Amino acid sequence: MIYAILMAGGRGTRLDVSCEKPLFKLHDKPLIKYVLDNLSDSKLIDKVVISVSPNTPKTSDYLESLNGDFQILDTSGKDYLTDLSYILDFFEKKSKKDILLFINADLPFISAETIDYVLDYYLNSDKDALSVLVPVEIFENLGLDYSYEFDGNVPSGLNVLRSVNTIQDENQIVLSKVELALNINTLFDGKIAEKLYNEYYI
Repeated sequence: MIYAILMAGGRGTRLDVSCEKPLFKLHDKPLIKYVLDNLSDSKLIDKVVISVSPNTPKTSDYLESLNGDFQILDTSGKDYLTDLSYILDFFEKKSKKDILLFINADLPFISAETIDYVLDYYLNSDKDALSVLVPVEIFENLGLDYSYEFDGNVPSGLNVLRSVNTIQDENQIVLSKVELALNINTLFDGKIAEKLYNEYYI
């Protein structure tokens, strides 16, 4: 099985708004709904699981109101690595052969085509994990900040792992796609996303 794991339990402290980050609206639509819609258009994903936490109770309520074809998984929300470990444990108990595509709830522009391209690359690779990177120039051209870079590339928030909670040998793929760089961490990021909205959704 190929699962999409939608991470929606973080605190989102850098986005200085009153709502929870997954519910931050871009063109009057919550960020998480963009990600869900794009995941639903994937030809390779079998099931979507959404990770929520005590940090995002209103997001949980919103998801339940959708009555969508997805599973909600409660995590601690302590930090990303803690939640990641919990999720890997959860899936490992069911099977060690599943494929988990992790995507953050603040990535509204990542298309189903890109998701399937990454999964197809992974399925033809020789390692258990795949990290998707974006050239730092993409961020610089858009005026976007980034947390860190490695050899001129920035992690995108899109990764693939096997359903085992252990250190996994990984391949890396570098994609020069603006959609992978637009994670909405700040209000400035949101303004850039609004400017690019028509390019992706009109």
